[in-house]
Parts: sequence; structure tokens; C-alpha cells
Amino acid sequence: MPQITDEDYLKRLIEQRDFLRSELKEYEKGQVHFAYKMASTLRTIFHNTSSSTAILPALAERYGIHISFMGHPDQDFSRCIMYLGFVIGGLRPPQPPHRVEKPFDDYWNEIIYVEKPYRYTRKQLVLFAANKLGGAHVDPEIPENMLILTQGNVKLGSQTHPEELVLTRAVYDTGWHILQKLDSLIPELEKAIKPPH
Repeated sequence: MPQITDEDYLKRLIEQRDFLRSELKEYEKGQVHFAYKMASTLRTIFHNTSSSTAILPALAERYGIHISFMGHPDQDFSRCIMYLGFVIGGLRPPQPPHRVEKPFDDYWNEIIYVEKPYRYTRKQLVLFAANKLGGAHVDPEIPENMLILTQGNVKLGSQTHPEELVLTRAVYDTGWHILQKLDSLIPELEKAIKPPH
């Protein structure tokens, strides 16, 4: 069976970057449900399964390109009742000065939402949106510990996006930061994978 080449992976990554840019624009126009498609795009880029291989970060690592992501310093959530690890209201999340660079695994598994007693990582929220709520699949049953994310009591008070949920905003915030990283990373990969002759 023919193996996919790194040039093929790069082409797929560029396509996924373009999908992500379009999905972010639709979200910013008020089409909040595009967060579910955005989650599916993020899953394609980052999530390995038993039957599929994620594009990043393995592709960059094969060429000695170190990639890191801007996350939050590790925190003690033992006494925390509510925590939002992303900006709400408005658009285009800023890069707050308290963000720190993290390796991919630490960024992907970072806790970004706490509503005692529930704690959710970036990976959990993105994959839940992709796998359960229509990004790639619709699951007829929502796990009880995830109901809190799909019910009306977790709507955010955003004037620009009144239907915005904790879940959709977390995906948007992740997607926006990832797009910035891809815009700087792809030219590096193009030079490494397709050097000039």
C-alpha cells in the first residue's frame, strides 16, 4: 500500500489551515455553530486514533522544528469553583501577558474550564464538540458529566454572540490561537520539506 509522503501531509495541513480560517470567519459573523466544524478541523490536525494519524506535531518534529503553544501557567484547582481559561465576549482573543509557552501535549491537556466539581481540558472540549455534537459525528447520548456544557445555564453573556456557550467559545479561542501558530509554522515546513533545487 502506498505511504502518504510528508509533502502530502503538508498539503493536508495547508488545507486544514484554510478550513480553520474560514470557520473562524463564520463564527465571527455570528454563526456560532461553526465551532463544531472548527473542532473537527482541530481534531484532524492534532488527534491520533487507532485508525488515523494526526498531522501535527509529528510532522514538525521529523524536521527538527520545535513548536510550542501559548497556554496558561499550571494552577491549583483544588479550591476553585469557577475558572474560564479563555476570553469571553468580543472577538479575536488577545495574547494575555500571563500566557506561557507549552509543549503540545501540555497545551492540549491543559484544564481550561472548571465548574466545580467538573474540570475539562482543551482536548476534552474540542473532541466533545467534534465527536458528539456534529463536528464529525452526532452522538445520540451525551455523557452526564458533559451535560453541563450543552444546557442553557452555561451560555455566556456575550452581546455579540448571544448563543455562545462555554463549549463553543473554548473551541473558538483554541482555533484562533492555532491559526496564528499555523500561519508562522507552515512557511517553515515548506522550506524544510520542499527545499529549493
